[in-house]
Amino acid sequence: MDLNQVTKKIHQDPILSKLAKLAKEKEIPLFLVGGYLRDLFIGSPRKDYDFTLSRTASFFIPAIEEALHLHFFKVGKEEKNTTTYRTMKEEMSVDLTLLHGDTIEEDLLRRDFTINAMAVSLSQETFHGVEGSLRDIEKKCIRTVSNHSIDQDPLRMLRAIRYQCTLDGFHLEEGLREEISLKKEKILRIPGERIKAEFDQILLSPCPSIGMRSLFESELIFVLFPELRGLENLGQNEHHHLDVLSHLLLMTEKISWAFEWVAQNHQEISLTHEDRLSLYYAALFHDIGKQDSYSKDEKGKVHFYEHETFSVQAAEKIMERLRFSNLMKMKVHRLIKNHMRILNLSRETKETALKRLVNQMGEETPLLVLHTFADKEASRGILSIQIDEVVENNCLRILRLFNEKDIVHPPPLITGHDVMALGYPPGPRVGHILGMIRQKQVEGEIKNREEALRVLREKFEI
Repeated sequence: MDLNQVTKKIHQDPILSKLAKLAKEKEIPLFLVGGYLRDLFIGSPRKDYDFTLSRTASFFIPAIEEALHLHFFKVGKEEKNTTTYRTMKEEMSVDLTLLHGDTIEEDLLRRDFTINAMAVSLSQETFHGVEGSLRDIEKKCIRTVSNHSIDQDPLRMLRAIRYQCTLDGFHLEEGLREEISLKKEKILRIPGERIKAEFDQILLSPCPSIGMRSLFESELIFVLFPELRGLENLGQNEHHHLDVLSHLLLMTEKISWAFEWVAQNHQEISLTHEDRLSLYYAALFHDIGKQDSYSKDEKGKVHFYEHETFSVQAAEKIMERLRFSNLMKMKVHRLIKNHMRILNLSRETKETALKRLVNQMGEETPLLVLHTFADKEASRGILSIQIDEVVENNCLRILRLFNEKDIVHPPPLITGHDVMALGYPPGPRVGHILGMIRQKQVEGEIKNREEALRVLREKFEI
């Protein structure tokens, strides 16, 4: 899309047309900038608007709020000149910042990449951009504005890789690739929560595998997750055709395949962003413990006994470092700890065992199924291929059982008071007995309160 077409789009947009009219009437030096403008040129406009305003004109902010019938709240720190005036409504957001520098040209020179260093004056309808910005959009090239861009904010290395995953067909300029490889250690200056925020967007993007490839090739992934270094070239057994690290990276690609396979077999799974992120992080971390559990028997066969336990321990350290939420920590922990359970099931596994698994995994059951599918598909060893049909059949059986909500959340048939009526004091033993009764209920051995009370008296009466 050329500049004339972009200008036409601005006039057609209800938000932009209102602000353009206001800027002309009041002579407000208001500019449309950054990602929204970039996406207009690409031809994929979104609903996240970015504006910048001259500092000397900040008193116009109330007029902008009135024109949009919205109210801004502040984020960032005023003492560091990082304040953003933000408003959000339904699927739309508006970010307004004040110019860094005296002119729009100075402001653009401080931005990260040339494809973002562009502006259109809404009052004068003039275009402003750093050298090569439009050319780089046309060539789909991600290039830094200056040689100091990465030094000013090392997080831009991750952001560049994120753009690779989110902007269709865009690539890193060769010089930027080399710079990321050379300066990768600088990412350690960045707080863990900021790193995770960018990494989350890579994983949730349409093509996370592209990002993982760039992270590996630049070795930035080993700076972010030094725990992965010991997995490179670590060979596996007949279930796998790749070393451990290559297997983990391939899994990030196979998760989308797992979604498609399940959907094709009439088992739709609906996940939140947090569910998806938990699934991706579990995929990346689930075999970290193999470097600590590697062994060979007398026949030369490779084993990784109890690698799940070592993987959980390593993952917990990473999640603490990157400030994961407690809920996501719990989900990732459970997926890693249980990631072998479905793979180890046989063709003859009884339904009672599957019901027990579904009850124990609860709402994380679909995540475990998707993790299992991706794990299986990223493991194309001789033995792995032989059990494909078994794993797939058990996964579909498990999903069907999961949809029977009485298995995930069975209605309580007895209470702690019923147990204590037998003479037990309050404490963990009461909870243990309730759990055993609930398990028999899930497996179908107990169907109502009368049967539960009978089993309670027969097996646990003091």
